[in-house]
Amino acid sequence: MKFSEDKSNALLISAYRPGEIDVGGETWRRSILIHTGKCIAWKIESITDLGAGHLADILTFKPDILLLGTGPQQQFPDIENYAELLACKIGVEIMDSAAAARTYNVLVSEGRKVMAGIIV
Repeated sequence: MKFSEDKSNALLISAYRPGEIDVGGETWRRSILIHTGKCIAWKIESITDLGAGHLADILTFKPDILLLGTGPQQQFPDIENYAELLACKIGVEIMDSAAAARTYNVLVSEGRKVMAGIIV
């Protein structure tokens, strides 16, 4: 799935395919955490792996909302695995990874403080 051209100064997702995601001219073949100025590898391979140890970078950035892309299909993790985010007033939206990538770009273009955790 191709996305529109990046016309902002923010770091945007230019394409998502199962197993790959393109961000800022770079192709990632592993899960990522992305916000407006940074994209890093996220050490998670499946939504069933999600636990407290995967939340540190999210808590450091303190987004208003985390878009959690769970891979090719939407899957809901146990709430206990991300309850700390909710306790810190970080909204969590769970969707498939393609939808998370599209939604991330829209929210960034609106100037929102958003972060996406996308499992490829």
